[in-house]
Amino acid sequence: MAADSAGNDITLVSVPVTGFVALAPFGTAIPTPVEGADAAFVLPAAFKKLGLLKTDGGPGWTWEQDGDPIEFWQDGYSIPSGLANVAVAATAAEMNEWVRQIKSGKTPDENGYITFDGGGHATQYVLFSEEIFKNGAIRRRVAPNVQVQTVVEDRNTRGEVLGDAFTFKVNRSPLVNNDHFGEWVLPPA
Repeated sequence: MAADSAGNDITLVSVPVTGFVALAPFGTAIPTPVEGADAAFVLPAAFKKLGLLKTDGGPGWTWEQDGDPIEFWQDGYSIPSGLANVAVAATAAEMNEWVRQIKSGKTPDENGYITFDGGGHATQYVLFSEEIFKNGAIRRRVAPNVQVQTVVEDRNTRGEVLGDAFTFKVNRSPLVNNDHFGEWVLPPA
């Protein structure tokens, strides 16, 4: 459907219906622009999905400038400092071994036991997210260098899903032109 007389196109409204967030070890090759644009793209085996996400726990990306802009003597001229805070959040519903490893930065022992350092860990990952929308559009993003910034466990409420809300700090990477992440948007078929 083309845009209406007001220039609006309801078929381009993004209503998410499914998707995933996956992590791979730091240094794992990321999809090329051509590979990621293929509707039949299959994520390489090195990536492990977080599993089921809570209803409101799909990937939420944020980015904002940080630091004061560089201003010039001429009024009205400035450029951003180049510093930025970029993050992606998702809430895992499954308490699987992979989620526990991401939380702790460690592998459980033969008894399923892990110790946690509340100060976090320095493990780096490659993050890939995919969102499929009701209109058939697909949005994929890849961040070659992320680290766990925060983990917040949901309050344990009877009758509700207990989730782990992750926030991943997204760092710049030469694999995406020294930016933070790359994105594909595949239009509806």
